[in-house]
Amino acid sequence: MNTTNQELGKLVKEYRVKKGLTQLELSEKLGYDTPQFVSIMERGLAKLPLNVIGQLIVLLGIPEKKITALLLEAYRKNMHKEISSGKSQVG
Repeated sequence: MNTTNQELGKLVKEYRVKKGLTQLELSEKLGYDTPQFVSIMERGLAKLPLNVIGQLIVLLGIPEKKITALLLEAYRKNMHKEISSGKSQVG
């Protein structure tokens, strides 16, 4: 399971609960008929599309800086890992 997805899921759940929304209510605001999408998202089982992240920022009042910092840190870690892997293959 992807740690970044889990962290994003926890963040979404925290702000959803603060707003007093159920998973179904948030799902409907995002254009879904069932709460399954939000449930999967909050458990970190799915990668969130950036447009959905934008919607969540507005709907739940999540600070954009908080989400972008989380995503950029994950990208930075992966970038260094991939670069190191590529360097070790040259020889």
